[in-house]
Amino acid sequence: MSKNQEYIQQYAEYAMEQMRRYGIPASVTLAQGICESASGQSELSRKGNNHFGIKATSSWIENGGKYLVYTDDRPNEKFCQYANVGDSYEHHSQFLKRNGRYAELFQLSPDDYKGWTNGLQDAGFASSKQYAATLQNIIEKNGLQKYHLIIPVKPHQMMFPCRILKKRNIPSR
Repeated sequence: MSKNQEYIQQYAEYAMEQMRRYGIPASVTLAQGICESASGQSELSRKGNNHFGIKATSSWIENGGKYLVYTDDRPNEKFCQYANVGDSYEHHSQFLKRNGRYAELFQLSPDDYKGWTNGLQDAGFASSKQYAATLQNIIEKNGLQKYHLIIPVKPHQMMFPCRILKKRNIPSR
């Protein structure tokens, strides 16, 4: 079994739970986790359970959040440290949901992984100009699309074409 497959097997439930709670495609969350944590093998993920490369802000530190010092884009940057991987997944979802630069992503369908990955790149989640392509490649090579297809979607997240609504005599808005 490859490292990616091991990662998926171990953390797919975390990603699906975040999709249920926040509407973030499970496929995208898993792909980001694989990419950002080197399939759970990076120093940040091993020492700090940080699977998404989320940096520690001053408010994180002031509120008692633990952090690791790590050299990434710049020397000695502070990254959030979590008690467990579930906390990392939860913080990642909250980070996206509460940060205005990602607001447009939540208007997309939860099964639009290409829209989400392009949006993450455009909003500056990572410094790589190939970030969206990298995530899409991880999703497609590992068949991660199936994870956002098996999650029941909340009614307000469903999208119906207007022609279907009219055929059923349901008023469109």
